[in-house]
Amino acid sequence: MTDTADREQITSALYKIRRKHRLLAGIFIVYIPAVCLLYFLQLPGWLVMGAAVFLICLGIVIAFIIGLAPCPACGQLFHVRGVGGSIFTGTCMHCGIPLKQG
Repeated sequence: MTDTADREQITSALYKIRRKHRLLAGIFIVYIPAVCLLYFLQLPGWLVMGAAVFLICLGIVIAFIIGLAPCPACGQLFHVRGVGGSIFTGTCMHCGIPLKQG
């Protein structure tokens, strides 16, 4: 019974990591059209720049959160090994569990 519970917890934690990846991808996709729309609506320059800086900062914060996500299977950082890593990796850098499992 604990094996099933552990698998459910691992699947749930991997889903949360995937959801953060989708949020970051959404920010990447929305950034250019949103800033262009604000520019073409002839809003004040400070508002357009403020929106651009906000989206960039939001993307950086989410990237850090993704980078610090622990692997649900081994407990190490999922995307970091040593001093290097990649938030775009599809497997744990330590135990190799795939992100799309479950």
